[in-house]
Amino acid sequence: MDDARSRLQWVSSRRTTRPEDIAYSLFGIFDVHLPVLYGESAVNALGRLLTEIVSQSGDISILDWVGEPSPFHSCFPAHITSYQRLSTPPPHRNANEQSSAISEGLSSLEALQDVPCSPTAWAVQLGTSDSSVRSDVYDIHSPARVPLARFFGRLLTLPCIAYQVTAVLLKDADPSTASYTYYMQASGLTPLEITLPVRLEDIVRSQGVLYLARPWHSKLLGPFAELDAVTEEQLVSALWTPFNALLLTQLPHNEYRRIASSTLITAHPIDRDSVLNSKIRMFNIV
Repeated sequence: MDDARSRLQWVSSRRTTRPEDIAYSLFGIFDVHLPVLYGESAVNALGRLLTEIVSQSGDISILDWVGEPSPFHSCFPAHITSYQRLSTPPPHRNANEQSSAISEGLSSLEALQDVPCSPTAWAVQLGTSDSSVRSDVYDIHSPARVPLARFFGRLLTLPCIAYQVTAVLLKDADPSTASYTYYMQASGLTPLEITLPVRLEDIVRSQGVLYLARPWHSKLLGPFAELDAVTEEQLVSALWTPFNALLLTQLPHNEYRRIASSTLITAHPIDRDSVLNSKIRMFNIV
């Protein structure tokens, strides 16, 4: 178990007398020193633990979960059981599969742009982000300069390779089970499907800018990469691969919120150029 998520998955089925004791029992495993506050909610206890893990190590593996989001922070799950699902690498896709997905996605989105009012065929072209919003941007060819993820109070500053969503299509909706499947297109990625427990239409109408984000850590380049002399081939080999993405929506004041998904969001860079032209941005997530 070489990352925090593996340890969380190992203990995710543990049962305790007090719900908050699940988080407290992990303080020693993660070598964190936090006060035990009996009477606080299990959600708050888990949120404090996860915050401390990120603050001490910059470990982004704990962001890899599916389920109900925590009111403590949108990047955390409400329950440790959300880590029970194994985090396996998404399958690779060959060039023909990628090309087929692109063509199918473009055709579907273009065909349904004229029927945005249909409840089963909602489609929208999204606007661009506010150019006046500033954030720290780092060259992916100089990864040694990128800071680790860190918390300031409850604000997570997270380095990400971000792909702006340009179009969204509602493929299927089942309000009785709170399940909404969307076809999504983002700059630099092959089209993909996502399933959410909430209607994305309401979020898009109120905020309008979405990103699919790949949280960044230098470990993505492998254990032996020399961060001061990374090559293009190393970048392509490590990053031209499927990854589990976070869906982020832009808020006022240069802040973002994660939108939790019902299934893992598997994204794939479209080509070598989309990898080599990537930038690493710092996102302030609440």
